[in-house]
Amino acid sequence: MFVPIDGTALAGTSTQLPTDDILQACSKEFKSNFNLHPFKFNHTLHRSGLFEIPRIVELAKRMIEKNDNYCALNFKHGSVGTKFGDSYVDARLSAMPESERLDETVSHLGENGTWIKLVRVQGYDSEYAQVLDRITSELESLSGFPLRKDMTWVTMTLILSSPNIATPFHLDHETNFLFQVQGSKDVCLFPATDRVLVPDQEVENYYSGDFDAVLYRQEMQDRGTVFRLAPGEVVHHPSLAPHWVKNGDNISVSISINYCMKCLEKRARVYQANYFLRRMGLKPMPPGLSPLRDSLKWTVISTLEHRNPTTFSEVVHTPVNRLKVPVNAVRRLVRR
Repeated sequence: MFVPIDGTALAGTSTQLPTDDILQACSKEFKSNFNLHPFKFNHTLHRSGLFEIPRIVELAKRMIEKNDNYCALNFKHGSVGTKFGDSYVDARLSAMPESERLDETVSHLGENGTWIKLVRVQGYDSEYAQVLDRITSELESLSGFPLRKDMTWVTMTLILSSPNIATPFHLDHETNFLFQVQGSKDVCLFPATDRVLVPDQEVENYYSGDFDAVLYRQEMQDRGTVFRLAPGEVVHHPSLAPHWVKNGDNISVSISINYCMKCLEKRARVYQANYFLRRMGLKPMPPGLSPLRDSLKWTVISTLEHRNPTTFSEVVHTPVNRLKVPVNAVRRLVRR
């Protein structure tokens, strides 16, 4: 039985895996830009047959049967919906069993506002786990970075979405590789270190658990670079690189591979320390300006890390969650 890089035992169906390298990129460009600047390169997964919609739907059914929370469906159908704000919820769909909801969602993928998102698929399909394992090895070779040794969490996510659907401006802690398999989409990536576009306080709030902390500013749109992804192309998102995504006029199938890494968590701990210092009325120094202060902040906050994390939240947010209760109690006492 195959055991993937994160140690999860799997079962899946038999399909032909790619025999040559999956990633096709310039090693020099890769090494100079990895986790620093966005860039585009090529892949061969769109020719493998492993990521066709019927196969993904079968995987979604297996995930639903396991009653896990890693399969997310979104269905909007304006002609028969009940309106809540600017979205529509089909009451008939909501009443269906999950397996029937999946079939209905797939049948409406060609309509705006519909998507299916399957998270950590490597834990449900051995062939996807093997693909992830091979991609990780190839990324190590191309980047020259010891990815397996440094990573703390890895996930392969499959995204099926309807024409013209958009993902709003946001940032992610992980370093990311977005593979396009079917259809096309635009990915606009902004510099990860641009603190005029995204001030330090917004990053601190993001690391406190507020995923809507980062605000889009139309007047700064020209700071971003739009990458048009077609089948067989990949774009690299460095950690904390703000971005938005918009599908073309087509059904899109994408693969998102995300890596949490020890080096990224060290920086996160500094931002998390600064979040609490700012709440106490101080003006903390941003990461990177004082190695000594960064080291002290990391040392203190890292003592609150989860020692055996099994989720993204446990990897990234455990220190904040553990600190919020006593800090809030102190603040309430001070206010009295």
